Amino acid sequence: MSEQIDKFRNELQAKVDEANQHLRDLSAKAKAAGDSAHKDAKAHLASLESKLKEQRAKVQASEATMKAWVEQKKTVTNDKIAEWKAQRQASMLARHADGAERYAAAATEVAVAAIDEAEEAIAEAVVARMEADTVKTPSAARRA
Repeated sequence: MSEQIDKFRNELQAKVDEANQHLRDLSAKAKAAGDSAHKDAKAHLASLESKLKEQRAKVQASEATMKAWVEQKKTVTNDKIAEWKAQRQASMLARHADGAERYAAAATEVAVAAIDEAEEAIAEAVVARMEADTVKTPSAARRA
């Protein structure tokens, strides 16, 4: 197997683990419910928003790469690949594998951005809940 494939898998897993840890930390801070926790949560949210803005152009390029691969796949059928194998056309098979790896890299980039976006949405929800909880009246808090 290609080292590239291991790299894609490891990158995706690391991103999921990183987001999970950030959200655990954010949740713990939210439970503390102090003014400092609220400021920390808002700072984390601002950081995520900034990161997503920076990623947009890269994600759009990755999406274009993915679309190009889908179009290429329409012309490269399983029969065509079998033909290349039978005729031992290593260069065609290598070119196909390179394209598949570019597609995987682009898809990984899009997935990483989606994880960041999900983390941002969760952080935004946590901040909104913290803000809502700060104005609860004692009688409203008992009903909730």
